[in-house]
Amino acid sequence: MTKNYLEIPEELYNKLSDYAENDQLSIRLENQQILLENPKINHTNKQNLALHYFIVPSLASGIIALLIFLSTNHPQIAFTGGRHLSVASLSIILSTLFGFFGFIWTYLRKSCDLSKSKFKIFRETLTLSVAYTSISFAVQIIFWYIIGKTFSGVTFDPFTAGFLVLVFVGIIFYFLISAALSITLPNLILLLFTTFIGGILVSMATNNQKDWWQHNFSFLGTGEATQHWQFNITLIFSALILLTITDFLFAEFSKSSLYNYKFKIIRVFYILIALLIAFVGIFPAQSWTMPIHNNSAFGLVAVVLIMIIFLKWLVPTISKEFLALSWTALIALTLSAVAFMGIHYLSLTVFEIIAFAIAFTWLVMFINSLRGIIQEGNEWQVKLLQK
Repeated sequence: MTKNYLEIPEELYNKLSDYAENDQLSIRLENQQILLENPKINHTNKQNLALHYFIVPSLASGIIALLIFLSTNHPQIAFTGGRHLSVASLSIILSTLFGFFGFIWTYLRKSCDLSKSKFKIFRETLTLSVAYTSISFAVQIIFWYIIGKTFSGVTFDPFTAGFLVLVFVGIIFYFLISAALSITLPNLILLLFTTFIGGILVSMATNNQKDWWQHNFSFLGTGEATQHWQFNITLIFSALILLTITDFLFAEFSKSSLYNYKFKIIRVFYILIALLIAFVGIFPAQSWTMPIHNNSAFGLVAVVLIMIIFLKWLVPTISKEFLALSWTALIALTLSAVAFMGIHYLSLTVFEIIAFAIAFTWLVMFINSLRGIIQEGNEWQVKLLQK
């Protein structure tokens, strides 16, 4: 009888032993990848948990909505808008409320690393729950706006309206629970981009009539701007998400043989950058907070420049392509500074946007490069044998 073997390096064998159950592992194919797992781990657990967790809140939301609709004593309930509570408004309120606390409970129960400090777990959980809930809230606002334009004037009896609330809350809640069970570094990077860019664009759009661009980029966070809290909160939460990404990245890096004091320096740089981004939002560009705001903004760019200059020393194995890209970013930042302060070709607003966009994009791309280095350090060559 022919036996088939998989010859693996000793280092990989030692790592797999930590995951094995009685020296056994299960293997499966998924998305063109081969996954080795502890045989007790059921790969459908996350989906089943998401289904299990969302049923009770969905039923509760449907019952609450029905009771509210019946208490209004109106035979017909508006699908969207209307003078009274509608399917849209209750769906948004209940899904946001249940989703926020459901995300926190699920993330704490399934996704937290117990080796982290309680403060980090609290900060991480609160940041992610607010970020994901805010995104779901924004998506619902857009969705119901479109539905309102499409089905203008549509109404339902209270029982049908309550059932519709149950369905819509269930969909949003399932999305949030699934997100809480599937937090990965790529997902966090996407969350950072979504939060930062989305928040900034909303701030720009709401201040269009005030011609904010004639002042400066930081005008969006001042008291003169319309709903300036959006700009400042975006920066603060982007900083918190960046701190969470830093925790995830270097927790993974610390398990690698490549981890040394230079990567600890990079970690300190990222923590400092996150704090500076938060300071830009906490201290708007007005009155006594102006010096702190300006120093934080310039400090952010300065830290990025220092990281680029010492990049080859900090990460000797960095790819030549990313190194060339980094120096291109350095040159672009330098030229934009000269164009603004030297020859006054650029306005303050344009300079701020260019500098912040380059710095932010480079920081995210550097995280991806570090991920690539980690993955390269976790690759081994194996051989198929048949005897």
